[in-house]
Amino acid sequence: MNQQRRFTRSWPCLVCALCCVSLAQAVEPAAAADELRISGGPYLQAPSPRSMTLVWTTNRKCTSKVEYGLSADRLTETVRAAQHGLVDANTTLHRVIVNGLRPGTKYYYRVTSTEILEFKPYKVKYGPSVQKEGYFTTLDPAKERFSFCVINDRHDRAAELRQALASIDWEGVDLVIALGDVMNDPMSETQIFEKFINPCVEAFASRIPLVLVRGNHETRGLMARSLMEYFPTASGRFYYSFVHGGVHFLLLDGGEDKADTSPEYSGLAAFDDYLAEQTDWLRRELQSQNFADARFRICLLHIPPAVDAREDEKKFIRSPWIRNHWSPLLGQAGIDLMLSGHTHRYTELPADEDRAYPLVIGGTDTVIRVDVSPEQLRLATFKNDGTLLSRPPDVPARKPAK
Repeated sequence: MNQQRRFTRSWPCLVCALCCVSLAQAVEPAAAADELRISGGPYLQAPSPRSMTLVWTTNRKCTSKVEYGLSADRLTETVRAAQHGLVDANTTLHRVIVNGLRPGTKYYYRVTSTEILEFKPYKVKYGPSVQKEGYFTTLDPAKERFSFCVINDRHDRAAELRQALASIDWEGVDLVIALGDVMNDPMSETQIFEKFINPCVEAFASRIPLVLVRGNHETRGLMARSLMEYFPTASGRFYYSFVHGGVHFLLLDGGEDKADTSPEYSGLAAFDDYLAEQTDWLRRELQSQNFADARFRICLLHIPPAVDAREDEKKFIRSPWIRNHWSPLLGQAGIDLMLSGHTHRYTELPADEDRAYPLVIGGTDTVIRVDVSPEQLRLATFKNDGTLLSRPPDVPARKPAK
């Protein structure tokens, strides 16, 4: 009886001991996971011949900088983002523009974020720092040969996106175009990174610029109005142009696919005015010297001008609007190719009487590769696993290379 009593008294102690061991095991990984780290990126945005923007996130509030140079062991220049005389600080989202670069030049970089432990008016207490390194090459309007890849309508399917990106031969690829609806109604920063940006960084985006063309699903959700913070452009707009390798890239934003008055938007859509403003800009851009001088003119637009007969045109008004308003302007100006998405069905449409340029619409599981040379645009479309799906007709150069 005494032995039994002694055993009973010792049992709670044994339970407590086991609990303490389990608690220690549970706390230790959590503490390690909470250490300062770069949680997303860096990834390359807003490429140009003389600048590049680097974007990344940290799990703690920091201030950040970028060191860069022409060799990995000589990062001789340093730049920090600053607004109105104040260096960006106490934030987890970091965007640094590197200016004053040479066209067509490879640069090595290191991003550094230093934690801010305490932020007082006259004293800031800093914590540890974390770093990541990479490289990029600036755009070059005079470059003769390069390739770019196009993905679209991935709608947060990260596993399929990773498969598609893993199948790409990255040799010669200078740009990746995300042609809209690659995210699905973004509601949080976590969603944006886990479902889209992280797979891109793993495959290419820390060394090859990622160019987002906004789709209608990127205009929805809590993060829609913050999207420019994660995908900055030199113009501060989702419609703009740039030139690389003799190609004038014209990026247009078709906005939402339904009327502003549609109940789905709860009175918060104003795309009619936005498209009118964009049309004025488009007319000027089509008269620009860069457009006139280009060997190739490619329009990137998520919603195509073609109308699917199975869709209700009264509800999905944007395709007929683009067909009636933008397509004639583009055809008269002489674009060579339009690349689009939105329909979820891979389609190749040659130029015709109503549309004076070829149109290729990517599917939900395709990668379109365009190889640019002085003579032609050569297109190839692949499935997620890298299997060749189609070779659309080549597009001849508008004028010979200088």
